[in-house]
Formats: sequence, C-alpha cells, structure tokens
Amino acid sequence: MSVMNRLRELLPPPLTVERDSVLMQLLNVASLEFEALQEDLERVRQTHWIRTVFRLEEAEKLGALVDIPRLPGEGLSLYRERLIAMAAARLQGSTGPEEIRRFVYEFLSAAERAVDSTFVLGLQETVFEKAYRASQERPAFRPLSFRENPRRERLSSVLAARRFRVPYLFRWTESNRGLDETAAQFDLRGLFDGRTAVPVLANLTSGDVIGFRDVVRFGQRLRIVPAPDPGEQGRAAQALLDGNEVSDRLFSIEGFRLGVPFLPQDIDQTPRLPRMQRGPNDWIFLSVAHFDVDGLNRTFLAIADEDLREGVFGETGFDQSVFPSGPVAWVSMRWDEVEPASFRVGVPRTVAVESGDRPDGPVLELIEQGLRHSLDRLRAAGVRADLHFQPFVEVQPQKERFELPFRLLEPERGPTGIERDMTLGGRFGETRLGDSRFE
Repeated sequence: MSVMNRLRELLPPPLTVERDSVLMQLLNVASLEFEALQEDLERVRQTHWIRTVFRLEEAEKLGALVDIPRLPGEGLSLYRERLIAMAAARLQGSTGPEEIRRFVYEFLSAAERAVDSTFVLGLQETVFEKAYRASQERPAFRPLSFRENPRRERLSSVLAARRFRVPYLFRWTESNRGLDETAAQFDLRGLFDGRTAVPVLANLTSGDVIGFRDVVRFGQRLRIVPAPDPGEQGRAAQALLDGNEVSDRLFSIEGFRLGVPFLPQDIDQTPRLPRMQRGPNDWIFLSVAHFDVDGLNRTFLAIADEDLREGVFGETGFDQSVFPSGPVAWVSMRWDEVEPASFRVGVPRTVAVESGDRPDGPVLELIEQGLRHSLDRLRAAGVRADLHFQPFVEVQPQKERFELPFRLLEPERGPTGIERDMTLGGRFGETRLGDSRFE
C-alpha cells in the first residue's frame, strides 16, 4: 500500500472524496517525499547486508570489515559468494579439516549457482556428506578430495647436480624431512665399456643395501621400484631392466657396515628397498665383484672400509685411496615423504561449462583464483595449503627402448703369443733366429 492510500485512510471520508482538492494535492506532495525517503532508507538497509547489496563498492566495504578483500577481476556475484563462505568458515574455526572441506564445497556450489556455470561436474546434485567420497550409485562422479599430511615425491638434488653420473666410492647425503620412515627407489643406466657392473647402493645410516648381480650395459635402464605385492613392511623390491622383470638378480642386505664382507646367509630371501630414516642419511655407491658376472677390471674384490676414498692430492692418504675411476653409472634416486603441517585439496577439472560471455571475465579462472587465495587465508599459521586441480587424463602406456645401431663384441682373450706373427720350429738353414722357437 502506498503512502498516499495510508494517509487517505486516516482522514474522514468527506475530505478525501475530491482527489483534486487542495488538501489532497498537499497530501500527494507529502506522500511523494515520504516514499523517496523510504526508498533511501531501504537502500541504506540493503547496503548493510551482503545478500542484498547491489553495488560492488558497497560489497567491498563490507568485506573490509572482516578483512576479506576483493580479488582483481572478481565481480559482485563471485565476490559475494566467496565473502559469505569465508566468513562462515571463520566463524566455525576455519583451520580444522572439516571446516576447510565444507568451505571448498560451499564456495564451489554457490559460485556455480551465482554465475550459472559448471565447474565440477555433478556437484550441484551432491550433498556435502557425499561430495568427498566415491559412490557406486554414481560411478562417473569424481569427488573432491582432502588429504592431511600428503605424500610428496622428492628427487635427489645432489645426484642431479652431478648430472646423475657417479664414480666408485661416491658418497652423498640425503635428508628425509617427512613424518615417517620411508624407502628409496633408484633408476640406473649403463655407461660405455661395461662400466656399470654389479652396482650396489648402501645407506650407511640405516645399514641397508640394494644391489644388482649383473652388468647394466650401455643404453639399458634398470629401475628398482616397489613390488606389486609390497609385503607387510611395504618394502619388497622389484627390478625392471628395460621393462623386463629381472628381480632374480636383485639382492638386499640389512646391517651392512663398511669394511665387513657379507656372506650368502646375510642376503635377504626377498629383496627389499633400503630404508630412509628421518633426518640425514649417508649413502655410498659401490661396485662389488660377484661370481659368474663379467666384471673383471670393473668391480672390486673387497668391501671398501670407512677410510677408503678416491685419491685427491693433499686430501687423502696414500694407502687409504684408490685412483679415480671416473663415472661408472648413471644413478637417479627418489623417495616419498609424508609432509608435516600441510594439507592438499583436490578439485576435479574434467568438464567445464560457462553460460556465455559475462562481464566478470573468465569465470572459471576467477573461481580458481578465489579458491586458491581463500585457502591460503584460511590455513593455520605454519601450515602449508596446496590446491591441486585434477584434469581429465587419458593414459596410453608406452615403454622406452634404446637399441644400438651396431653390435658390441666382447674382447677376445688368448694365451701368450696368439697376437704375434706366425712362428715355426727352429731348423738350421731354414728359419731365422728371431722368428723361430726351440722344440
């Protein structure tokens, strides 16, 4: 009901019969002023509520009250939903796993409704309790994911700095900064002239050894990885030479010490990956001779002791060093760490649908930007927040293979004299003294 109608109801009927009377004209002017004032009051009231605010500048002022600024390029609709979701998460604590999960779900759902687009396929038909787990009822739905203390792959930067080429007796140190003990995996490649013979990698800190009883020839790739059935301790190892399983030539030892030879009974029945204890771990690369392996002049017959080093003038002792052998193997090393004080949010990014051109700009990029920025603001101090968008991936397995364009023949060996010119038994008057032998 308008202000004019309410005023007419307050007056006696005889005074309101003539609409063009002086009294009615006066009331009409007054009612217009009252309606304009009421409209202004309504606009002021709406600017104090984020759901009813209709100007971006006023929404930014509300966001400044809770220290949630607008991101560059973010329009009113997206900023409104992110502001509401972040404010609700802060009121609920915002640093716990449940609050982080709920914020991601609510922000993505509200953002999709606000811009009439699809960012996560099937999210609108999913309640919060089912958004983070797969369901047999909806096999095509890819859920959101949240993982505390995720496993992160680490690569050896020391070996990478050497271009992965290591000599005999090479020592280096790697640190496991994770929460738990882990296992190391290796990738070895053979060098020229059969130099990579019986490679042995030993963790001097844990006393674990992994070795390969054969020669990794030039161009071949040996991968020492977890077995399909890792066992109770999760350390069962598998060896793949150019993709073919050769685990029967793999061996491992526990309780290894430099300078102490190991016996056949010391070898594990099932080869296991060497452990990496928390903190620094000292490693060494060895090449130990083994019966029935062609490693003459490429391996050492004894286990090196603690003092044995590559000879360096002015640094190593004369009787405690060996001549430098140069690179004898290409070695890469990796391990998984359980990262402390961190969490990872996974958002599937399979199919995205936008509802035409919008003044907000590229909507999906703005949603990604807002989600990443919000997680960084919601995390606790000292906690690492990682946002991972999982794209649609179609995997086609393939295997690398390297073949030499020529054939390498093993050098022939023979008794003394086989490489000389043909000689004859000595006969007076027929053979010369220097080209004959006595019989």
